Amino acid sequence: MEGRLMMADALVYGQALYKPSLVIDVATFTMGVLMATGGGAFGCFSNSAEAWKATRAAGARAGDRPWRFPLWHYYQKQIINDPSVDLRNKGSGTATPCLGAAFLKNFICGDWVHMDITGVGKVASVGAPPYLNPRRMTGRPARTLATLLHDIASASGAKAAENKEFGCAANP
Repeated sequence: MEGRLMMADALVYGQALYKPSLVIDVATFTMGVLMATGGGAFGCFSNSAEAWKATRAAGARAGDRPWRFPLWHYYQKQIINDPSVDLRNKGSGTATPCLGAAFLKNFICGDWVHMDITGVGKVASVGAPPYLNPRRMTGRPARTLATLLHDIASASGAKAAENKEFGCAANP
Protein backbone atom coordinates (compact mmCIF):
# COMPACT_ATOMS: atom_id res chain seq x y z
CA MET A 1 0.00 0.00 0.00
CA GLU A 2 3.00 2.31 0.39
CA GLY A 3 3.35 2.47 -3.40
CA ARG A 4 0.10 4.38 -3.57
CA LEU A 5 1.44 6.96 -1.15
CA MET A 6 4.61 7.43 -3.19
CA MET A 7 2.56 7.65 -6.39
CA ALA A 8 0.30 10.28 -4.81
CA ASP A 9 3.36 12.39 -3.94
CA ALA A 10 4.69 12.07 -7.49
CA LEU A 11 1.31 12.97 -8.99
CA VAL A 12 0.99 16.11 -6.89
CA TYR A 13 4.60 17.16 -7.50
CA GLY A 14 4.42 16.60 -11.27
CA GLN A 15 1.14 18.47 -11.65
CA ALA A 16 2.30 21.39 -9.52
CA LEU A 17 5.56 21.72 -11.42
CA TYR A 18 4.50 21.01 -15.03
CA LYS A 19 0.71 21.65 -15.10
CA PRO A 20 0.01 18.92 -17.70
CA SER A 21 -3.22 18.73 -19.66
CA LEU A 22 -3.21 14.94 -19.20
CA VAL A 23 -1.63 12.82 -16.46
CA ILE A 24 -0.69 9.24 -17.30
CA ASP A 25 0.70 6.93 -14.66
CA VAL A 26 1.76 3.31 -14.97
CA ALA A 27 2.07 1.03 -11.94
CA THR A 28 1.69 -2.49 -10.55
CA PHE A 29 -0.11 -2.04 -7.24
CA THR A 30 -2.30 -5.10 -6.72
CA MET A 31 -2.99 -8.55 -8.08
CA GLY A 32 -6.66 -7.66 -8.61
CA VAL A 33 -6.26 -6.72 -12.27
CA LEU A 34 -4.33 -9.92 -12.98
CA MET A 35 -7.02 -11.96 -11.22
CA ALA A 36 -9.76 -10.19 -13.20
CA THR A 37 -8.15 -10.41 -16.65
CA GLY A 38 -5.83 -13.40 -16.30
CA GLY A 39 -3.03 -11.33 -17.80
CA GLY A 40 -4.93 -10.93 -21.07
CA ALA A 41 -5.36 -7.18 -20.61
CA PHE A 42 -3.91 -4.37 -18.55
CA GLY A 43 -6.21 -2.43 -16.28
CA CYS A 44 -7.06 1.13 -17.09
CA PHE A 45 -8.76 3.76 -14.95
CA SER A 46 -9.63 7.19 -16.28
CA ASN A 47 -11.67 10.18 -15.20
CA SER A 48 -11.93 11.30 -18.83
CA ALA A 49 -13.99 9.61 -21.54
CA GLU A 50 -11.78 11.24 -24.18
CA ALA A 51 -8.55 10.01 -22.58
CA TRP A 52 -9.97 6.49 -22.24
CA LYS A 53 -11.12 6.50 -25.88
CA ALA A 54 -7.62 7.54 -27.00
CA THR A 55 -6.01 4.87 -24.79
CA ARG A 56 -8.33 2.16 -26.08
CA ALA A 57 -7.66 3.16 -29.71
CA ALA A 58 -3.89 3.23 -29.11
CA GLY A 59 -4.06 -0.21 -27.51
CA ALA A 60 -6.02 -1.62 -30.44
CA ARG A 61 -3.48 -0.31 -32.94
CA ALA A 62 -0.54 -1.48 -30.83
CA GLY A 63 -1.90 -5.00 -30.33
CA ASP A 64 -2.43 -4.57 -26.57
CA ARG A 65 -5.68 -4.91 -24.69
CA PRO A 66 -6.55 -2.14 -22.24
CA TRP A 67 -9.59 -2.91 -20.11
CA ARG A 68 -11.38 -0.09 -18.34
CA PHE A 69 -12.19 -0.61 -14.70
CA PRO A 70 -14.73 1.56 -12.86
CA LEU A 71 -14.00 4.69 -10.82
CA TRP A 72 -17.43 4.74 -9.23
CA HIS A 73 -18.26 6.88 -6.19
CA TYR A 74 -18.88 3.55 -4.44
CA TYR A 75 -15.11 3.03 -4.19
CA GLN A 76 -14.46 6.62 -3.12
CA LYS A 77 -16.81 6.10 -0.17
CA GLN A 78 -14.77 3.04 0.88
CA ILE A 79 -11.61 5.10 1.29
CA ILE A 80 -13.22 7.99 3.18
CA ASN A 81 -15.57 6.05 5.48
CA ASP A 82 -13.32 6.21 8.55
CA PRO A 83 -14.08 8.95 11.10
CA SER A 84 -10.46 8.99 12.35
CA VAL A 85 -8.86 9.97 9.01
CA ASP A 86 -9.73 12.05 5.96
CA LEU A 87 -8.54 9.51 3.41
CA ARG A 88 -7.36 5.89 3.63
CA ASN A 89 -4.93 4.52 1.09
CA LYS A 90 -6.21 0.96 1.54
CA GLY A 91 -9.98 1.33 1.83
CA SER A 92 -12.46 -1.09 3.36
CA GLY A 93 -13.48 -3.20 0.36
CA THR A 94 -11.95 -6.07 -1.59
CA ALA A 95 -11.80 -4.44 -5.04
CA THR A 96 -8.18 -3.45 -4.49
CA PRO A 97 -7.43 -2.03 -7.97
CA CYS A 98 -10.56 0.12 -7.86
CA LEU A 99 -9.79 1.29 -4.32
CA GLY A 100 -6.23 2.14 -5.31
CA ALA A 101 -7.42 4.17 -8.29
CA ALA A 102 -10.06 5.89 -6.13
CA PHE A 103 -7.29 6.87 -3.71
CA LEU A 104 -5.05 8.23 -6.49
CA LYS A 105 -7.95 10.13 -8.07
CA ASN A 106 -7.94 12.41 -5.02
CA PHE A 107 -4.56 13.74 -6.11
CA ILE A 108 -5.49 14.49 -9.73
CA CYS A 109 -6.39 17.98 -10.94
CA GLY A 110 -7.29 17.28 -14.58
CA ASP A 111 -7.65 14.49 -17.12
CA TRP A 112 -6.00 11.27 -15.99
CA VAL A 113 -5.25 7.72 -17.12
CA HIS A 114 -3.93 5.15 -14.66
CA MET A 115 -2.58 1.94 -16.21
CA ASP A 116 -2.32 -1.02 -13.85
CA ILE A 117 0.02 -3.40 -15.66
CA THR A 118 0.15 -6.21 -13.11
CA GLY A 119 0.60 -9.50 -14.94
CA VAL A 120 0.91 -8.30 -18.55
CA GLY A 121 4.70 -7.92 -18.87
CA LYS A 122 5.11 -11.67 -18.84
CA VAL A 123 7.10 -13.95 -21.09
CA ALA A 124 5.53 -14.40 -24.53
CA SER A 125 4.47 -17.98 -25.13
CA VAL A 126 2.00 -20.01 -27.16
CA GLY A 127 -0.69 -17.81 -28.60
CA ALA A 128 1.39 -14.65 -28.31
CA PRO A 129 0.87 -11.95 -30.94
CA PRO A 130 3.09 -12.49 -34.00
CA TYR A 131 5.16 -9.36 -33.37
CA LEU A 132 6.48 -10.76 -30.07
CA ASN A 133 9.58 -12.91 -29.96
CA PRO A 134 8.96 -16.28 -28.32
CA ARG A 135 10.29 -16.60 -24.78
CA ARG A 136 10.89 -12.83 -24.42
CA MET A 137 9.11 -10.35 -22.19
CA THR A 138 6.09 -8.77 -23.87
CA GLY A 139 6.75 -5.22 -22.69
CA ARG A 140 3.03 -4.60 -22.58
CA PRO A 141 1.66 -1.92 -22.50
CA ALA A 142 4.77 -0.03 -23.70
CA ARG A 143 3.51 -0.08 -27.29
CA THR A 144 0.16 1.33 -26.22
CA LEU A 145 1.83 4.07 -24.22
CA ALA A 146 4.16 4.98 -27.12
CA THR A 147 1.23 5.02 -29.56
CA LEU A 148 -0.89 7.11 -27.20
CA LEU A 149 1.88 9.66 -26.70
CA HIS A 150 2.48 9.80 -30.45
CA ASP A 151 -1.22 10.39 -31.08
CA ILE A 152 -1.36 13.16 -28.47
CA ALA A 153 1.76 14.84 -29.87
CA SER A 154 0.42 14.57 -33.44
CA ALA A 155 -2.92 16.08 -32.42
CA SER A 156 -1.16 18.92 -30.56
CA GLY A 157 1.05 19.59 -33.59
CA ALA A 158 -1.93 19.67 -35.92
CA LYS A 159 -3.79 22.03 -33.59
CA ALA A 160 -0.77 24.35 -33.35
CA ALA A 161 -0.43 24.41 -37.14
CA GLU A 162 -4.14 25.17 -37.51
CA ASN A 163 -3.91 28.03 -34.99
CA LYS A 164 -0.88 29.46 -36.81
CA GLU A 165 -2.59 29.14 -40.20
CA PHE A 166 -5.64 31.09 -39.07
CA GLY A 167 -3.70 33.63 -37.01
CA CYS A 168 -5.11 32.35 -33.72
CA ALA A 169 -3.26 33.52 -30.63
CA ALA A 170 -4.67 30.72 -28.47
CA ASN A 171 -2.28 28.33 -26.83
CA PRO A 172 -2.36 24.85 -28.43
